[in-house]
Amino acid sequence: MMLIATGLAAALFGAASFIPDAAELPAGSRSSPFLRVVVNVVVGPGVPPALVSRLLEETSSIWHAGGVEFVWQRAAEPSVLSTRPTETRPYSASALRVVIGHYPGVSHDRHKMPLGWIAFDGEHEPQREIYLSYVNAQSLMESAGPVVGAIERLLPLQRDLLLARALGRALAHELGHYLLASRVHTAWGVLKGNRTASELFSIGRPGFGIDAAQRRQIAARMRGESLVVSR
Repeated sequence: MMLIATGLAAALFGAASFIPDAAELPAGSRSSPFLRVVVNVVVGPGVPPALVSRLLEETSSIWHAGGVEFVWQRAAEPSVLSTRPTETRPYSASALRVVIGHYPGVSHDRHKMPLGWIAFDGEHEPQREIYLSYVNAQSLMESAGPVVGAIERLLPLQRDLLLARALGRALAHELGHYLLASRVHTAWGVLKGNRTASELFSIGRPGFGIDAAQRRQIAARMRGESLVVSR
């Protein structure tokens, strides 16, 4: 499944609202996590380490508000599988891996650009790798002048913050597919499929929430119960 960035038609706000302060840190409402998940992170050459840290913080902020905490590991290490979400040990998603690289992926619509994707084996069997396209995020930002302002006027740190936002939100979306074992896209929330540039680059996180039903579905899956997916 892919998080798709669409055109700029919905960018209705002033560009200055989307340019981050150099000292900006991701923020979000917090709740006590009911689940901790280990994720291995593989970073391709040329992707700034600070950008990676910020995108992981962005993803963590979105999901922590929904009760899920991620343990990011830059080097893959075996972890103990926790079978109940109430246990303090992290749930190891059988070597779930996030790759951040330069592959652009495939899109059948030239007006849409995939920022991230996860493949499925069957209807409810997500593979254990999520790919984030750093090169596609760069291309999207360069085309998003009405939203982010003139790229040539942004400091390198500001550009990295914008890229981290978009990629962090893309990762949050793909992790939703994984944790819910669902291909389904929704009209609102973290599993909304098509996103505008304003949704991906804005300081706030419009419509990236995780609702109570999704929390229950994730908890059921971690307990090994059958997962009922709404369509």
